[in-house]
Amino acid sequence: MSFDREIFDEARREFLAHLLYAKGHGRSTCYAYNGDLGLWAAWLTEAGKDWQRARPTDVEQFAAWQLRERQVSAHIVNRRLSALSSFYRWALRHEIVENDPVYLADKPKRPLRIPVWLEREEQAQLESTIKDRRNIPINIFGDNKTKMTETRRRYEMLFGLLLNSGLRISEALGLKTADVRILDGLAKSVRVIGKGDKERLVPLPARFGEVFGFWLKDRPRTEFVFARAPGQKAVSRQSAGAYLRLMLKKAGIDKKISPHKLRHTYATNLLNAGAELVDIKALLGHESISTTQIYTNVGQERMEKVVGRL
Repeated sequence: MSFDREIFDEARREFLAHLLYAKGHGRSTCYAYNGDLGLWAAWLTEAGKDWQRARPTDVEQFAAWQLRERQVSAHIVNRRLSALSSFYRWALRHEIVENDPVYLADKPKRPLRIPVWLEREEQAQLESTIKDRRNIPINIFGDNKTKMTETRRRYEMLFGLLLNSGLRISEALGLKTADVRILDGLAKSVRVIGKGDKERLVPLPARFGEVFGFWLKDRPRTEFVFARAPGQKAVSRQSAGAYLRLMLKKAGIDKKISPHKLRHTYATNLLNAGAELVDIKALLGHESISTTQIYTNVGQERMEKVVGRL
């Protein structure tokens, strides 16, 4: 039994094209799937196994090898097995393989991961720190207060949007002014194209909508909301993450908070405000309610209020 690289590579290319054009997955997702399949192919080749005749025990050994030899977390291993499962289900439909070896394989048990989020007091501290003019980072090319004030204001709006809408950082940076519904100067909602090219409309709280709408006043509709400069692309995810880490440090918040964790904070605030999981699912753009259920572990503030009524 040998690994037929030519057939595998052709199948992989067709599968990735299916994900990109038929399923509407992003290029970053396809890139990750490509890497996962490449790792699987390398392991099978080393083990002298054929990918078209792989068995559940092969998948289990592949998972064990990652956990033991590569010290990969169970979370990452399961994500890779999910990619393999999608690939084999597609290959099965196209009669390229006769069985799906992933379906019956035992998957590594994942430890419960409770999301990290900002408490209300920490949110207030972060917002206060970003607004403080003394915390404006100095440009490496000189102390240009006007330019750096604009940069600070842009990130203030970006992080404010994440905290008040739960958008993914990629969704927020992809927004154009036309995607924001503004009525009488108040930003009412944002139109988002999320994972799988799915569209959703996310309402904004009036308090933030008033500030956000004023900031966007007279902005061309075709311009990126968080453009580096008029007519340019939006700031990068890396730049946003670096700025957030700097502000958290200045605020004295000792938590590993990324822009994505601000999305967790939004979901936690919704849960504590009494929102149902089905509503949180819709607002976050989750495909399955099982993804949203992770937030049932963080409703401590809400539970304390319930107990306080006894």
